[in-house]
Amino acid sequence: MNPKNYSFLIFFLCAPNFVTACPVGCSCNGSSITCTSLSKPEFDLLTATLKDAPYNETTELYLSAVEEFLFPSVPDMLKLTVFKIHASPGDSEWFLRRHQFPELQTLHFTKGDLKTFPKALMSLTSLTELDLSDNKLENLGADSIHIRSIQKIILRNNEIKIIGVHVFRYMPTLKVLDLTGNNMTRLVTSDFTSAVSLKELILRNNKIELIETDTTDPLQQLETLDLSGNLLSEVRLEAQQNFRHLFSLNLSSNALHVIREGFLQLPDLQVLQLDNCDMSVVEAGAFVSLPRLHSMDIKNNPNLAYFSPYAFGNSTAFYRLNIQKTGFKRIPLTILEKVSQLYIKDTALDCSCTSRDMQDFGAVTIIDWNDATCRTKMGAVQKLSHLEKSEEPCRDNLLTPFGIKQTAIVGQAYRIYCANDGTNSKLFWVSPNKTTTEAKQPDLRKSTVKKTDYFTTTLLDPSYSKNHEERVHISTEYYGFDVVLESDAGYYECVSKSDMKTLTRKIELAVLPPEIYLNASHVATTSVHLSWNKNLKIEAVDRVALRITASSEKMFKRQVQLSLYNMFRSYNLVNLSADKEYEICLEWYLTDSETMIYKSCITQKTKPFKTVMQSLNAKLAIGLLVIMIIVVVFCCDTCIHQKYAYFSRMKKQAKMQQSISGQSMLTQSSSADATTYENFQLSVTSASERPLI
Repeated sequence: MNPKNYSFLIFFLCAPNFVTACPVGCSCNGSSITCTSLSKPEFDLLTATLKDAPYNETTELYLSAVEEFLFPSVPDMLKLTVFKIHASPGDSEWFLRRHQFPELQTLHFTKGDLKTFPKALMSLTSLTELDLSDNKLENLGADSIHIRSIQKIILRNNEIKIIGVHVFRYMPTLKVLDLTGNNMTRLVTSDFTSAVSLKELILRNNKIELIETDTTDPLQQLETLDLSGNLLSEVRLEAQQNFRHLFSLNLSSNALHVIREGFLQLPDLQVLQLDNCDMSVVEAGAFVSLPRLHSMDIKNNPNLAYFSPYAFGNSTAFYRLNIQKTGFKRIPLTILEKVSQLYIKDTALDCSCTSRDMQDFGAVTIIDWNDATCRTKMGAVQKLSHLEKSEEPCRDNLLTPFGIKQTAIVGQAYRIYCANDGTNSKLFWVSPNKTTTEAKQPDLRKSTVKKTDYFTTTLLDPSYSKNHEERVHISTEYYGFDVVLESDAGYYECVSKSDMKTLTRKIELAVLPPEIYLNASHVATTSVHLSWNKNLKIEAVDRVALRITASSEKMFKRQVQLSLYNMFRSYNLVNLSADKEYEICLEWYLTDSETMIYKSCITQKTKPFKTVMQSLNAKLAIGLLVIMIIVVVFCCDTCIHQKYAYFSRMKKQAKMQQSISGQSMLTQSSSADATTYENFQLSVTSASERPLI
């Protein structure tokens, strides 16, 4: 440590008139102090200064790039309400004294290398705003934050993957939660059951691929939801389950190629952002369930060419729309009819069509009219403000947003899009079997997603009737399949006929089988445990069923119905015969016609019954052998011991009998070891006559 720094500190503490000056490295503004790039001695000097008047009455303290920041070093500050620390690592434990900051309402500790939530947060009973952004926090669990007064939490750019159960139980007043830039992969609405006051939820720039809603009522009070910059390819949000009072929704920068019919059912939604979503199609009925929609942005979607004239339905509240940098050749008539304010800069409009449509612009205010341009027939760019009305006809065009070669996967719901570009021509579809069908206006079916599959429905209601609705739907916008079959592959012709001419687009649809493999993970004598790598992606779950069939040569066949929501992708097939070969198949099929969608089969033979000897393995056999050897050795040893004891006893009895008869038997070479009955009696008698000591 530099001796000059210590001398400076000593001088400061000893000079009574120096304390009125702002601390070194800091700037003061009334009761606010801001300090930047403090060394250890300078930080010590600051903490010493804050102990005395007038700095002990500081209400706002801002610290940035402090060399070694420690909370215990900061004195008790009874009037401090705002405390912000940035890029000042060094204190990961946060040892706070009980009444160190009794009035603190805003605490920011950013870029400080925190890995866990400090337990000392519980002592900040007056805190309303907490910012722990740019740290290394991984878990947001039930024991993370226990502050009943907290209203706003900011946790940007951490490493949080999931939200634990009952996280918000101890935060009943929380209104804003910002989790921007973390590693979350899904949004589960039931995680927010305890967040009874949450108004704004920001999940921008995560890795969310799925939104899971359930039958509970969390997030009913939520007003703003930001899901921009995630990996969502499809969104289904319903007010019947959650988001009843959602006012603003941001889905920008997600791969939402198609805005499907009824993709949102939010009666209170007024602001919707769909910027930079690589969008190509907006279907009929896309915004029918948004009756109060007021403002929408779909800018920066250069591939967006088709916007259905039936997208809004009967909605009349629509006011503002931004279609800048989209692929529209002409402004859809439905937009001209519904919108009051329009932004169209950098949209690739066709001048001939725009010139004819200018008469419809009277009800629309184009905010960026002076900057808007269009392209002429020769490819020249011209400003709309300089465009004159022309009698040149608008060129008819058939829009095929996804090209003339398309690919679908067996089982999925798929639509081949082809539509007129705002003309009144009739549209016909020619299927691969040469059947010609005149297309009709899209039928806006009830868009409520059925979440119960056929198996569960029939289990709960055996009287449920099978779905006989057509699998194929033909409209002026698409040729659609509820469930794609391999037989649907081929060439489809989209034909537009008018009095002037006929336009045709031939679209090739290739149907690929899914890569689903069935295998036997365990085989026994009377059972086979089956598993498969993934399920078919089925949307029409009410008309598709899943089963496992097992058959053998002797006309044996068994069928087992499974749920489409078999998340473990496994099943244990039991009650089979031993030592018999079975053909086992995993099958998806249409319930109304028993038409096979896809199946994966294997041939598997069950194991035969084993004898006792066959059941013995090497280790067990060795163990039994060792036990037998031990038993034999024990028995032999016992037998030998008994025989030896018997012969010894007989021998001794023989000696005794000989002694009684007055004979002496010498058992060894020396006569000193000889024993007679008389000598034995004399020794016993002499021993008994000895006096007791």
